Amino acid sequence: MKKTVCAALLLAAASGMVFAQDINAERAAVMRSNGQAVAALRPLTTSFDAAAVKAQAEVLAGNGAKIAVLFAPGTDQNNPQASPAIWTDAAGFKAAADKFTADANALTAVSDGPGLAAALATLQSNCGACHKAYRLQPPPRPAQ
Repeated sequence: MKKTVCAALLLAAASGMVFAQDINAERAAVMRSNGQAVAALRPLTTSFDAAAVKAQAEVLAGNGAKIAVLFAPGTDQNNPQASPAIWTDAAGFKAAADKFTADANALTAVSDGPGLAAALATLQSNCGACHKAYRLQPPPRPAQ
């Protein structure tokens, strides 16, 4: 009986660890994807291409919708870069994620390079503000 209970507890703990690793990997993938989309948009401020802007805006808006889910209540396990404020100020975090999504959707309405530059600056400002409020600085890397 004790062995069964211990095995069940170990399995539950291991499942939680796998869940935490999976969700952290998903979060990192979404944030990397955001960075790649923004990087793809930057050159379009000088050589505007509406279809390319729309494609990257859709990536960003889709990722914005994922952010609230990936940081939902109960997902605060072992993420060294996620501030506890994400969960203690869930309404503020959701508002920031919603603003990001709205600003990503607004990218599709721009019609020229200068408009894209302005919309992109707004979007990136939101990223910076959210990271400042809800992201912890990564731990320093050990000297090699």
